[in-house]
Amino acid sequence: MRPLSPQWMVMTCGFILLTLLFPMLAAGQQVVDLTWNASTSQVAGYNVYRSEVSGGPFTKINSSLDVNTNYTDSSVQPGYTYYYVTTAVNLEGQESVYSNQAQATIPTGGPGSEVGVYSFNGSGGGPSLPYAGLIVDNSGHLYGTTEFGGTYNQGTVFEVTANPDGNWTESVLYSFTGGQDGGQPSGGLMLDASGTLYGTTTLGGSQNCNLGCGAIFTLTPTSGGWTESLIYTFTGGSDGRAPYAGLVSDAQGTLYGTTLMGGNIGAGCSSGCGTVFSLSHSTGAWKENVLYAFAGGNDGESPYAGLTFDAAGNLDGTTYAGGTYGNGTVFRLTPDSSGNWTESVLYTFTGRRDGKHPLGGVVIDKAGNFYGTASKGGAQGYGVVFKLASTSHGAWQERVLHTFGNAPAATPVAGLVMDGSGSLYGTTMLGADLTSCGGGCGTLFKLSPASGGGWTFAVLHLFGRNMDGYHPSGRLTLDLAGNLYGTTQAGGADGAGLVFEIVP
Repeated sequence: MRPLSPQWMVMTCGFILLTLLFPMLAAGQQVVDLTWNASTSQVAGYNVYRSEVSGGPFTKINSSLDVNTNYTDSSVQPGYTYYYVTTAVNLEGQESVYSNQAQATIPTGGPGSEVGVYSFNGSGGGPSLPYAGLIVDNSGHLYGTTEFGGTYNQGTVFEVTANPDGNWTESVLYSFTGGQDGGQPSGGLMLDASGTLYGTTTLGGSQNCNLGCGAIFTLTPTSGGWTESLIYTFTGGSDGRAPYAGLVSDAQGTLYGTTLMGGNIGAGCSSGCGTVFSLSHSTGAWKENVLYAFAGGNDGESPYAGLTFDAAGNLDGTTYAGGTYGNGTVFRLTPDSSGNWTESVLYTFTGRRDGKHPLGGVVIDKAGNFYGTASKGGAQGYGVVFKLASTSHGAWQERVLHTFGNAPAATPVAGLVMDGSGSLYGTTMLGADLTSCGGGCGTLFKLSPASGGGWTFAVLHLFGRNMDGYHPSGRLTLDLAGNLYGTTQAGGADGAGLVFEIVP
C-alpha cells in the first residue's frame, strides 16, 4: 500500500480563520482544522493521530475511519502545542505508515481556559478527594465536601473564598469523625436563605451498619465558627441506608433525597434497593418519611443521584440499576392531595445504544424535557448524553444527543447543567487522550443546540496536565457571570484534588 502524500494542505488553529470555524462550532471554541492530500491508492478511510511531543508517541483521536480528507480536533487546550500525523487504511484493513508531521500551537486564554482555584494537600488535616460538586452563595463563596481528609480522615465540609489579589483561601468548616456525627460525605451541599448548609454523609451515624448507615447534617454559622448538628441518622432498615447524593428543598423547607440502599430488604436486594425520602421540620424536630422504597425490579434499584423538582411539583431522578433490562431507569414520584407519592418509570435503559447505568440526575428545560447522562452503553460503550421528551400519547421517548468513545472523552458520571441559551455542560471522569491517569484523566464538554434540531459537541477542557486535576465526578456549577466551577477527585499541586474555574 502506498503511503499518504507527504504534504498536508491546510492546518489552521483557533481564532485564525473565524469565518471558517464559527459555522462549525460554538462561537469562540478553539479548534485545529486538518486537511490532507488523498492517497493515490484505493482506501476505506483515514485515521488521525495526535501527540503533545514532537515525533510521538501518537494516540488516535478519531473514533471511526474518516472517509473524507479533513478532520476538526475540538479537544485542544489553550497554551498547548500539538503534533499530528495521519494514516490511510485500505479495504483489507491494512494501515499505511505515518504521514509527515504537522504542528499547531493553541493561543492562551479564551474558552476552555482553566484557573486552578485551590489544590487540596490532603495532609495535616487538610481535605482530600472532593467527589461532589460545589455550590456558590451570593457573595461568590464556594462550598463543598471531600470524602476523605480532615482531622480524622473521614471527610470535610470546606469553603473557598476569593481574595482581592486574585488568590483563593480555603477553610475547613467541619471535619467528620466517622462516628455519630457522620463520615465520608459523597454528596454536595444545599444552602438555605439563612446561610445554613445541609448535606449527607454516606457512612457514620447509626452503627447498625458496618462503618455506619449514613446521616443528614446541618452546619450553622455562628460568631465562633460553624456548628454541626445531625437532623437524621439512618438505621439501615426500611428508612434507608447510605445517602450518596445531596438534598433538595421545597418552598416549605421540607428536604428530599435518596438513599442507595435500605428500604426493601430481601431476596431482591440483600441490603435494600434504595429509597426516596423526605425530612420535614415541625415542633422543633425533624421527621423522616419514606416516599418510595424501590423493589429492585422494573421500578428501578440503587439511586445514586439526587432529585429534581419539575414545574408541577413532581420529583424526578434516576436509578443506576433495575428497570426492565436491569440497566437503570429515569423515574418520577407524583404527589396526591393526601401527601402520598406514586412512582412511575418514565424510561428504562436497554443497555445498548441508548446507554445504561446513569449515575447523575436529570436537568429539566422550560418545555419539560429531561437531559442527563448514562455512564456506560451507547454505540461505543463509553456512555451517552440523552434527552427525554414526552410524546402526544403520554409516553416518553429517548434521544441520544452524544455517544462517547474512548477518546477524547469517556464515562460521564455526573449530571448536566444548562445555561440560559439551552447549552448543556458536563464532565467525563475518563477519556484516553492522556494515558497518565490510567483510562484517561477526564474532560469538560459542551453540547450546544444547533439549527435543524441537532446538537454540536465540543470538549472545552482536557484534565490531567501539569498541576491540573483529573477524574472530575461532581456536577458543575454555573455562576451569575457564566463561569463554570467544579472539582476533581485527584491531581492538583499536591495530588489530593482540585477546585477549578473554567471559562465556557
